[in-house]
Amino acid sequence: RIELCYVHPLCIFQPQVPQENAKVRRENLCELCASFGDFAVRKHFQMSVSMKLLSKEVFIPEQNGRPVFPGFVAYISADDPILMHCSGWVDASDTYDDFADIISRDNGETWSAPRMRQQSKAVEAGRIRYGGNAAFFDPDTGQLIVFSTQSLYREDVHVRYNRIRIEINRYDPTSAAWAEPVLTDMGFREGIISDFCVPIKTSQGRLLFPAYKPATDATGNRTHYPGHDWATVDTSLTIIGEYRADGEVSWRAGDTVPCDLEGTCRGLDEPTVVELKDGRIAMICRGDNSVFPDRPGYKWLTFSEDGGRSWCKAAPLPCTDGEALESSSTGSALLRSIKTDQLYWIGNICTEGERANGNWPRSPLVIAEVQEEPFALKRETIILIDQRGPNDSPRVQFSNFRYYQDRQTGDVVLFLSRYGERDAENWKLADYYRYRIREDSAKEKSSLAVD
Repeated sequence: RIELCYVHPLCIFQPQVPQENAKVRRENLCELCASFGDFAVRKHFQMSVSMKLLSKEVFIPEQNGRPVFPGFVAYISADDPILMHCSGWVDASDTYDDFADIISRDNGETWSAPRMRQQSKAVEAGRIRYGGNAAFFDPDTGQLIVFSTQSLYREDVHVRYNRIRIEINRYDPTSAAWAEPVLTDMGFREGIISDFCVPIKTSQGRLLFPAYKPATDATGNRTHYPGHDWATVDTSLTIIGEYRADGEVSWRAGDTVPCDLEGTCRGLDEPTVVELKDGRIAMICRGDNSVFPDRPGYKWLTFSEDGGRSWCKAAPLPCTDGEALESSSTGSALLRSIKTDQLYWIGNICTEGERANGNWPRSPLVIAEVQEEPFALKRETIILIDQRGPNDSPRVQFSNFRYYQDRQTGDVVLFLSRYGERDAENWKLADYYRYRIREDSAKEKSSLAVD
């Protein structure tokens, strides 16, 4: 393992900027930088370096073998720097409990004691548990809207067959009170999930909560990839909210995204959405290649021209060089900078020579600029947030993250548990970290040759 990397501005190997016209030997590049090829390495320093990692710190340590599961983090005031952070604890894979809220009134410098809000409950058929959350604070109404997944866990049924519904909650920061929650399946008997997403409000005033649901056949039974009963198929959509005259929100489900199961064997889930400058809605979804690991794994891109109601057939997420970026079956995020209006994507990628194999690898985690038209990632702008280090287990994960944008600085503040950081088998021995990533307009230009 090399000791430093000359190119990558956020490489963990103590980056150093080369002098003008310096030659960079490939053995002096980190694995991520070396994987991009000569063109990308040269071009990296011909562009402005738009992001830099400012800090990484443990936010909440694991407790007695239970790591944090992130819920959401969001401002809950239109003007004041008041934040709410929700998180639970991991009991087992895809099994969580004890969700609590903490509040900061000084922009994240200090936090209140946790206030328990959602806990599992034993019932005759099993145990009711909560899972992922999606939250949107609407500065126009002063209300925080939260979608929480809820399902019945049964001892003799795999979690993938849980019927998941959404509990819609509303929080009034003025009274510090939660309204009575509403439980819904949005008309889908098979259930619906809104998880690993950041909802948006469009320029037309419509709320879009990204979601996904089990795909079903004509008889209402769950769809599987042919010949593989374990490969259940999901399909992505948005839950659309529109304000009524009385201030309440009417919710309805949009159409699902068409996709080809020969490209993504378990369909599409964990979508992220953004409104483009031309008014279209772009969505990037998690895909999967676990049935056919000899084929590439991708993130999948689709567009809506009617405000999130219907979608074109999904295609692999491309880069501006014309090649699709390989990525494992993990969630990701699209965000528009509140500082510069630049569009960014955050997610896991596969470096050259490493092919996605279902859910793996989940390292590194990167952020990259997005070109809006035609829509593509700018490969040469990929910046490392975190990656497997020499003291991490081979199965460390950087996949289940949440974030917000700091209103005072424009920084992206990201939270995640580094599951598997200490031990691959005892993956729950993992702390919960806070990262701060800053947009930087400084240009670092160099004429770079690569040996």
